[in-house]
Amino acid sequence: MAKILIVDDDEKMRSLYQDILESEGFDVLTAGNGEDGLELAVKNAPDLILLDVMMPGEKGDRVSNELLENNKTRDIPVIYLTSIITEEEVKAQHGRISGRFIISKSSNRTELVQRIKEVLSTGGK
Repeated sequence: MAKILIVDDDEKMRSLYQDILESEGFDVLTAGNGEDGLELAVKNAPDLILLDVMMPGEKGDRVSNELLENNKTRDIPVIYLTSIITEEEVKAQHGRISGRFIISKSSNRTELVQRIKEVLSTGGK
């Protein structure tokens, strides 16, 4: 099954997402900040990264840009995690904002897993 890296400073959210994804058969790595997330991405080449937008230190957009600049990570699809917008707003934007995949932290388990499988099946395109 696919390997997913979760980068989120909220330990409870990381644990929740990890439990959900592991129960779906995914291999899961976690990082509590952008710097550790970048390091894990380079070392482990996950198939997909769930990346919190708002974190102390390196924000999600900065981490995403660094991933794009690295030859080892540039092709890894990234889904932003955010509590700033609702799932209804995400749906209204067809799951993307500024061309980036996005999931509201208010999404339910089914929506989360469905979005991840969709992005994995398309290779992030």
